[in-house]
Amino acid sequence: MKLDTRKSLLATLLIFLVVALRVVEHPFNATPMVAVMLFSAAVFKDWRWKIGVPVLALVLSDLLIELKNGYGFHSSTFMVYATFGFIFTVGYFLLKKINVLRIVMASLTASILFYLITNFAFFYPEAPIADPSLGHYPHNFSGIIASYQAGLPFFKNMLVGDLMFSGILFGAYFLITQASWFTSESRAI
Repeated sequence: MKLDTRKSLLATLLIFLVVALRVVEHPFNATPMVAVMLFSAAVFKDWRWKIGVPVLALVLSDLLIELKNGYGFHSSTFMVYATFGFIFTVGYFLLKKINVLRIVMASLTASILFYLITNFAFFYPEAPIADPSLGHYPHNFSGIIASYQAGLPFFKNMLVGDLMFSGILFGAYFLITQASWFTSESRAI
């Protein structure tokens, strides 16, 4: 098996292993999805894998969350998915050269973008959303501030989760792909 194929399969395995953690109890927003978007944008060479794997991981994990808890899909799912798409794009450009500093900066940037975009989305809609306590802010400056303040506990969890899962994904991938047993072309699989 070619080295690039092994790397793609390894990246896919790592993604699905960390995404499985979305269905177990965890603090809200401390999930691997931002890390998955950044990792996928950075490591996959083939665009079918680069886009297909994170989208499949996101949809399947949301489906499992829906079946388990009843809230995998909600009225703001489209906004969340669009934000992940934007984060993927940011990761694609920020992580053309991968190093620890760029990974940390991309992770922090992605966390901030997710917080700003999704909390503005909760502030803005007139229509009811999945949890009415998360929205229906007055459409003025104090309303947007209230929306962002309400999101701060989730933002703190997200920062920790994004940095942790980015470290796990990129770190494990780097360590495994540098191992001589992994890089050996004579290896028969």
